[in-house]
Amino acid sequence: MLTVMEKVAVLQNVEAFRAVPTQSLARLAAIAQEVDYAAHQALFKDNEAADSIFVLLEGEVVLVRPGREGKRIGPGQVPGLLAFLAGDSEPESAVATQPVRALRLDQEDFYDAMAEDFNLTRGMLRTVVRWAAGTS
Repeated sequence: MLTVMEKVAVLQNVEAFRAVPTQSLARLAAIAQEVDYAAHQALFKDNEAADSIFVLLEGEVVLVRPGREGKRIGPGQVPGLLAFLAGDSEPESAVATQPVRALRLDQEDFYDAMAEDFNLTRGMLRTVVRWAAGTS
């Protein structure tokens, strides 16, 4: 199991959280749960509520949309982040292609942290704006 400080170090190296100050990352690290998935197990499925996000620590996940070839992602990536932040349903499924270890952040806890910490909220907004502008 990772310590809170080890989780902070992981989050500091994730593009989605680079605009978030370390103190705010510590808040996220404290609520992040380590989870494991077996090969072929779904982290989430399309059209499900986006009520958690996953920061991949080890392994590989394929993102699958009906009628499209899947995109493979690995450690340091966060599948489903935009749907999670928007409170939408998942537009795709995320399936482990091999054993996966990840940090899971639940939406209610994440939103509570954002409500209590403006620097976290500002950092996430900066990330979304960068992605929307195509400058990430």
